[in-house]
Amino acid sequence: MPEKLEKLMKHVRSASGSDSHLDAEIARSLDGSYGNPVSPLPYTSSVDSCINLIERVLPGWHWHVGYGPKGVMPYAALKHGKVRYEATAATVPLALLTALLDARSQKKGG
Repeated sequence: MPEKLEKLMKHVRSASGSDSHLDAEIARSLDGSYGNPVSPLPYTSSVDSCINLIERVLPGWHWHVGYGPKGVMPYAALKHGKVRYEATAATVPLALLTALLDARSQKKGG
């Protein structure tokens, strides 16, 4: 995983909810062509913002959200053909961001 994405992944995995500083980091790292890093979209608190980001960063991928097997932690999955990335996190947006970063880090060019 490229160092920039690895650092971002650590921040996303350690987050417990909405974080405007993390939103700015996501905007700078993943969303350079969209959003304003000074006033970024609320990725860490908005499912809609995350889904829009996924559609731009990973076009053609499908997403699914819900709760993990125990019904406690929010869960997200991203799928493209037979490739699938899953994540659980404190919130649905954070689970989506974790799965997105996992998928993004595996694409050629990171």
